[in-house]
Amino acid sequence: MSEYQYYEFCSIQKPLSQQARQVMQSLSSRAVVGTHGACYIYNYNYGDFRGNSSELLLKYFDIFFYISNFGCMELSFKFKQSQVNFEQIKAYCIQDIIICKEHNSHLLLDICINNEEGGGWIDGEGLLPKMLTLHDEIIAGNYDILELAAKIHDKISAGQSDDLETILKEQGLSLAQQAFFDSVAISTGL
Repeated sequence: MSEYQYYEFCSIQKPLSQQARQVMQSLSSRAVVGTHGACYIYNYNYGDFRGNSSELLLKYFDIFFYISNFGCMELSFKFKQSQVNFEQIKAYCIQDIIICKEHNSHLLLDICINNEEGGGWIDGEGLLPKMLTLHDEIIAGNYDILELAAKIHDKISAGQSDDLETILKEQGLSLAQQAFFDSVAISTGL
């Protein structure tokens, strides 16, 4: 079976500087770098991404997205601490699943979904743009994406699906939340 990994970074607040674009380009010959982002596609024969996604996110970007065909998905956000309520977000944290850390004047929020049994094949290209408004939802105090991620984790790890089905049927999802769910469902075999 082939290995597929997709990494994408996006700056929604401002265009990337020339220096940032050069740094991102220097990380891989597989880089596709634009004015507001960079993406990398790795198959088995190309090795792994050489950059540190958290450091790059802190330095240049607002959102990072990773997905693989072996059941892993990560969606990370950078916020100015003045934009979000750290204590409210911290209440949703689950070890190794929803991680929130302060870094000087910024906050990094990571959502990591991992199904060790693997998942289906999904190409990462075009997925992140559908999820960009999650950044705005979190700034607005809407933490539904964190609740959804916790319920997805419960379903994968313990087979508990009642809460997840309730959210999907009764609460409804924004378009960005639905895009996140669809990506997770395919990549993890949910």
